[in-house]
Amino acid sequence: YPDLREYPEGPPEQPYDAAGWTLPYQMDVDVIEASQPLGEDVRAAMTPLSAQPTAWDSEVADAASFDAVPGVGFDSDSVAAAIRPMPGRVTGSGSALRLDPAQNNSFRALNEAWRADASVRFADGRYVVSGLSGGAVEQLVRDLALQASRGSDSGTPLPQARVGLYRPWSPSMDEGWTRWLFEQHGFAFRNVRSADVRAGDLRDRYDVLVLPSERAGGLMDGFATGSAPAQYVGGLGGEGIRTLDRFVRDGGTLVCMSASSDLCIDELHLPVSNVVRGLGRDEFFSSGSLLEVRIDTGHPVMAGMPERAKIFFDRSPVFTTEDGFEGAVIASYAPDGSPLLSGYLLGEEHLQGQAAALDVRLGGGHVILLGFRPQWRGQPRGTFRVLFNAVLFHGALAAETTGTEGFWEKPEEEETEDEEEGEGNSRG
Repeated sequence: YPDLREYPEGPPEQPYDAAGWTLPYQMDVDVIEASQPLGEDVRAAMTPLSAQPTAWDSEVADAASFDAVPGVGFDSDSVAAAIRPMPGRVTGSGSALRLDPAQNNSFRALNEAWRADASVRFADGRYVVSGLSGGAVEQLVRDLALQASRGSDSGTPLPQARVGLYRPWSPSMDEGWTRWLFEQHGFAFRNVRSADVRAGDLRDRYDVLVLPSERAGGLMDGFATGSAPAQYVGGLGGEGIRTLDRFVRDGGTLVCMSASSDLCIDELHLPVSNVVRGLGRDEFFSSGSLLEVRIDTGHPVMAGMPERAKIFFDRSPVFTTEDGFEGAVIASYAPDGSPLLSGYLLGEEHLQGQAAALDVRLGGGHVILLGFRPQWRGQPRGTFRVLFNAVLFHGALAAETTGTEGFWEKPEEEETEDEEEGEGNSRG
């Protein structure tokens, strides 16, 4: 982001919206920079690409099923239509199909498998599918361009999760992006309204609930009385929070994306703090930027992620644990240096060594706190899998997961000047 100033020699002019757009970072794609013009020998070896594009029309069948956005992608431009993925292939031997969550289309295959009454297990960072016919496996691999393997039918049983996505009556772009992403990847889910939550008995109906990234006030209060028809007034309220608390304690998984984490920390009394809450824009600020985090790749929610990952951070929370914490830190910032890869960041010291994502145990269930936007505008394909893994994290898989010992160490708190003076006086 350029070094703009409010006036000469003045403070930085901070961006009002997203500042980091670098697509290779968002999509987890390796790009090689060409620092000089391509030579004639290279150009002579290249072939211009061209193919008949598919018209963008709802009546036209999608011509690129490997594309996660049917009808609006590789098949909509004459050059891009000629770009095809490597053909799907299966290696190894065994009775089960092993799917790599690093490929977003693996989740489309998983959801197809559940619809076909196949069995799914989780083992060694892979989703293991059995019970599909040879023809069904061949079609999935071909249509979705999967790079998969075969192996034994072993691992932790993983039944299809009953997923609920909270949809407030007040408009929520984040809920819309999430709903669209679930639909595009074939997830079976239901929208949950505030009245559904307040009605109770959530555990009888759902295994996993997802809260979109919305501020605590909006989630709790919704539309004020008189600002909308009576049936659309209000939010979760105290009754809804008590129901969510019971849902988790009874074994459910609650997934909180970015801003909604603050609500759950406060109202569910989680032993977690947001270390940047309350800091002024002159102390800490990052508007829609791409940052680097360290990943516990052994945790199922982070299955398929690299050890160093790029996340989209948009005024998001930054976590540390408090006394009584049970669970695991599953993503964290490096203890020194700046994590900024693209965009704008002021106050990097507030991130150093802190947690970017947590798996918090609460009673018999789990609260997943994500301090970033894994599906922002349906764009950062490199982190879709974090959200997808999270909504599959339930039952026996969640119960047996502990995280990787030694992955994260809580940073030591720096003493304030008042504390230092107090210590000096006590020594005197």
